[in-house]
Amino acid sequence: MTYEKGKKKRHIDEKWQIYLETSVPGAPVGEILRKRGMYPTELTKIRAQVEEGAKKELGRNKYLKKRVDVSYNEHERVKADLAAKEKALAEMSQEYLILKKKVNLE
Repeated sequence: MTYEKGKKKRHIDEKWQIYLETSVPGAPVGEILRKRGMYPTELTKIRAQVEEGAKKELGRNKYLKKRVDVSYNEHERVKADLAAKEKALAEMSQEYLILKKKVNLE
């Protein structure tokens, strides 16, 4: 694939294929590179990219929740809402206990 100024730019799939071909034990690395018109330094860069990508993916915690930035006003609104709901729950708990006592006395 030809891009600006005649330079060849290798796509991710092609780089991955080159990495796989040259990683096989006993693979004729020089022959593979010549066939693709590459220099050994390009293969070194590809291997470094694969290693970097693998480390990044392995270090990522997919279960970690992303931080969400919330404005101060929104935080205060949610905090007030929570306090109101906790108060309502406490009142309902008291009413429940009163009703339970009345039912048990009868």
